Amino acid sequence: MKFNLFRLSILSCIAAAINFKTVAAQPGTDSSNYKQAVANLANHFNGSIGQESRLYNGFIYPGYPPYIQGNAYLDDIDGFRTGVVDYDGQHYDNVSLLYDIYADQLIVQLPGKTQPLRLVSDKIGDFDLLNRHFVSVANSGYGIKSGFYEQLYGGRSQVLNKLAKTQESNSNKTSGVEHYFKPVQDFHDYYIRKGDRYYGVDGLNSVLDLFKDKKKEIRKYIKDNNLSFNGLRELALAAIAAYYDRITI
Repeated sequence: MKFNLFRLSILSCIAAAINFKTVAAQPGTDSSNYKQAVANLANHFNGSIGQESRLYNGFIYPGYPPYIQGNAYLDDIDGFRTGVVDYDGQHYDNVSLLYDIYADQLIVQLPGKTQPLRLVSDKIGDFDLLNRHFVSVANSGYGIKSGFYEQLYGGRSQVLNKLAKTQESNSNKTSGVEHYFKPVQDFHDYYIRKGDRYYGVDGLNSVLDLFKDKKKEIRKYIKDNNLSFNGLRELALAAIAAYYDRITI
């Protein structure tokens, strides 16, 4: 019965696709409407097949023992939030996601199920969660480790931020050994792409060294726009990279 329902869902989507193709072929059809219809069709298909969807190919995610203080997740939010993910060549909207920064894993919650799954990292292209965009970088010898990186700027001189958490412990006279998660965020966790390589940046001087062919122009741009690396370094990095791309076209 399950197989028959699955076949019925596929046939329904194929019929919808044929009907849509006929409509899209009519003169004057707007390309944006076409793209939206394709996206709607894909989401309808994914919703129809439910757990048969390739999105839910992963591993059981056990989580962490309750005695560990804090949590391992993005923005310290330990509940699932609606996000978007490109997985195994397919785009999925309105998915319940949780990003485990400590393990660098993306977790998905199946509808109607209590046990979450860890998605296969190699199949993830990128994802959006909590108003932040993350991309997957393969370990291809480009000066950066494989994993998920927050994309601060997506142009030619791409700017990435690697989030991390560690698990630490200390001794307490009353409660014994305490275990807890600790965020890690140093300036060298930021990377800028130039050519086919990524370069870690640890301050303004390293950024100017990377863009040394336009150092004078960049210094003036920083001064004219009051860019600061104290507290607003993500904004400064993204703005400088975008400016460099603009003046080196």
